[in-house]
Amino acid sequence: MIPGSNPGDRTKISFLWANSALSQVLYSSTNKPRKGKKMKFLTVVIMLLAIMVPSVASMGFVSQAKADDNVIILSHTIFQDYGPPPSSVDKGDYQVAGEVQNVGTLSLHFNVTAEFYNSNNEIIGSGFLSDSHTSYLHVLLPGKKSPFVIFFSRFNEEGDFRPVDHYSLKITSSPANLYQSGFEILSQTSHETRGTLLIEGEIKNIGTEYVDGFMVFATFYNETGEVVAVASEGGGYAGIKGFPPNQTAYFSTKIEDFTQYGGRLQRIDRYELTAEGYDYSLWTVDGQLINPEIVYVLGTVPEQEEEESVKQPENSPLTLYAAIAIIVAVLLIATFLLFRKRKIRNIQ
Repeated sequence: MIPGSNPGDRTKISFLWANSALSQVLYSSTNKPRKGKKMKFLTVVIMLLAIMVPSVASMGFVSQAKADDNVIILSHTIFQDYGPPPSSVDKGDYQVAGEVQNVGTLSLHFNVTAEFYNSNNEIIGSGFLSDSHTSYLHVLLPGKKSPFVIFFSRFNEEGDFRPVDHYSLKITSSPANLYQSGFEILSQTSHETRGTLLIEGEIKNIGTEYVDGFMVFATFYNETGEVVAVASEGGGYAGIKGFPPNQTAYFSTKIEDFTQYGGRLQRIDRYELTAEGYDYSLWTVDGQLINPEIVYVLGTVPEQEEEESVKQPENSPLTLYAAIAIIVAVLLIATFLLFRKRKIRNIQ
């Protein structure tokens, strides 16, 4: 890496340069005319702000830009569920189902936005991930994959039918914080009955905290490994305090071929499961999840990483405020020392 190309390195260099420049100004202040001393001091202050402000700003925003390149969409598809009687697969609402992967080194939050177009290439609406239909992981660990589903109504606000001809996807991400070890899927079985594929199994709380509830997500693939559908189902534990550590619970999820998934069952070749846990205080009355502060992930988080996740995230405003406070302190100290030297000189 080129020295100083890292935002943290640039900030350190700025502070070192500022300290050196101010020292030179104050050291030589007694040997130069007052007017020249003023001009040099003001020049140093201006240069200090010009160099350090961009450096401080980069501390708050560079990680976001970098993180966007760390989550990629592996595959996606669009389909319609069955509409009202007479049931038809081309009259229902739209679903965009897919899968993303974190190819970076940081744990991340992500969002996927879809824009839908008609046959004239005109935008007829947009959609994004929503907890009213929770179908994605809120914390995506490095190397891990997450399913996602974006729902889009077949009717516009005026109640007119709006056929979708094609769509586009955009993904954004940001550093995740406050996540802990959560679950391990111990067993799973599946069987098909009357047009429904049912998946059942046992999940264990391998963390150290009580967890109120969890979600299990199933990603379904065709023979070539492309996503054809995503299903999810919530679960919990019949205890007063929630799901205790080292205990197990039952879970199930399903895909109903003739209702929600528009004839997708015949295309399924295999599936994969993942899970995530939250506290009930983060859910609304209608079951919608509200930006969970702490997420219990599938698998074990290294102890050091878990401790670091409890700290302020990398882009925390506190980092930015602290850097600004340092700049202000440097300027105040420099001004104080300058006026002090003036006072001593006047006395002499």
